[in-house]
Amino acid sequence: MHQIDLARADLNLLVVFEALFADRHVGRAAKRLCLSQSATSHALGRLRELFNDPLFVRNPRGIEPTPRGRELAQPIADALAQIRDFLSPVAAFDPATLQRIFKIAAHDYAMTVLVAPLIAILRAEAPGVDLRCVSMPPADVIEALDRGTLDCALGGFHGIAAERVTRTLLFSDRFVGVARRDHPGLRRGKMTLKDFVATPQVLVSAGGEVRGGIDEALASAGHQRRVVLSTPSFLALPWIVETTDLVGVLPERLALRLSAGAPLTAFELPIDVEPMTCSMLALAPIAKQPEMRWLLDRIRFAFGLPRAASPRKGRVSIKSNKSKATNKATKSRAAAR
Repeated sequence: MHQIDLARADLNLLVVFEALFADRHVGRAAKRLCLSQSATSHALGRLRELFNDPLFVRNPRGIEPTPRGRELAQPIADALAQIRDFLSPVAAFDPATLQRIFKIAAHDYAMTVLVAPLIAILRAEAPGVDLRCVSMPPADVIEALDRGTLDCALGGFHGIAAERVTRTLLFSDRFVGVARRDHPGLRRGKMTLKDFVATPQVLVSAGGEVRGGIDEALASAGHQRRVVLSTPSFLALPWIVETTDLVGVLPERLALRLSAGAPLTAFELPIDVEPMTCSMLALAPIAKQPEMRWLLDRIRFAFGLPRAASPRKGRVSIKSNKSKATNKATKSRAAAR
């Protein structure tokens, strides 16, 4: 295998590659690098010679990496991160002096659970830090992390795997049914399996799919429900349910919080289903940086991870879980103060 002579190679070209991959546009990359567009184009030509590949091809919006370009992106990013870390002056990280905006992708349930405790922590430890929370399809998260347009992401991310990404399980929450308090299908706060599958339902689905874990569990028992409405928002479901005869399914922690101040009833599902999980994704090399290591640790703390219980199996009463959730929240708030 032919090896490149590092003594004759210009490693600054890797910085040009990084900018081109991030911006997908020669002009914008040149501006980022404080170079002329012709100098950046010349550097791209040298990169092509160095790697014996076009690396980037033109498209109507700018440039797009070739398969070889995509293959090189992460190793080059890792190498540059290590060089920058090695050359950076060693200094103690102080969040109190940090001035930065972090961008987080998350669905509305994760944000409902996270925002209040996390903001309390940030205001106390790093008043110069701001957050930008966005909604993003799970399939787009890895590319956004790669391009640096996203710092971390919170969600289920089932079926998404990438070696360069760290994954931390933040919490697991079982599902419960939600209906208006005077729903005709409820008897003493419960609903039979027969009534459950016969009642039209609303489903939370980011992509509009109308089949999920509940449907798989029902199908395995020989049943099928009718989903008459799908919504991308967890928080929209209660407002729909409380004014109709539809029933829905929500994670228990959210259902208890919403039913406390609304004419809703959270009831045990008449069938066992797998719990909902929420994980945190971040690029492995970036996660090692002091600022990101601090943020990710504070997100874990905001979710109560150090005191999180193991995922629950089987059925337990809603009342007992509400008490546990209340005690955990009280301890977390006390610790944050």
